[in-house]
Amino acid sequence: MLPKSGVLVHNSNVCAGCGVCEVMCSLYREGVLGPALARSHIIRDPFTAKHGHDACRQCSSPSCYFACPLKDKAICIDETTGTTYIDEDECTGCGICIDACPFDPSRIKINTEKNVAFKCDLCKGREGGPICVEYCPFQALKFVSNDERQ
Repeated sequence: MLPKSGVLVHNSNVCAGCGVCEVMCSLYREGVLGPALARSHIIRDPFTAKHGHDACRQCSSPSCYFACPLKDKAICIDETTGTTYIDEDECTGCGICIDACPFDPSRIKINTEKNVAFKCDLCKGREGGPICVEYCPFQALKFVSNDERQ
């Protein structure tokens, strides 16, 4: 049985849709300010002024992982934290994981410059946890650990 990962929880009641989470994610992960390269996204509804947040939901039985022809190489599950992540050094950019994601839109995207898939991995290995949570000026994002989630 796979360990259960922590998740990001979004509070739409306090989110202003500012995009700081997207900017900080792309800056931390890619070294550029580019929301298209962020691993999570703000979904803006201009009619209600409410904002949603899309990021990998760290499924307990991740379809992307099981569909990947290079599972345990390109898409892996951290044995300690349960976080599903993509190893860009191993990914071939085939896109099978994108089609396997049960969410619409898929929480996995392709970096066309590198020809690799990418998705939120909760800033795996970052001492402070997910950078989007740390820098959200409205505290609309929260990381819920696997212990709290159970």
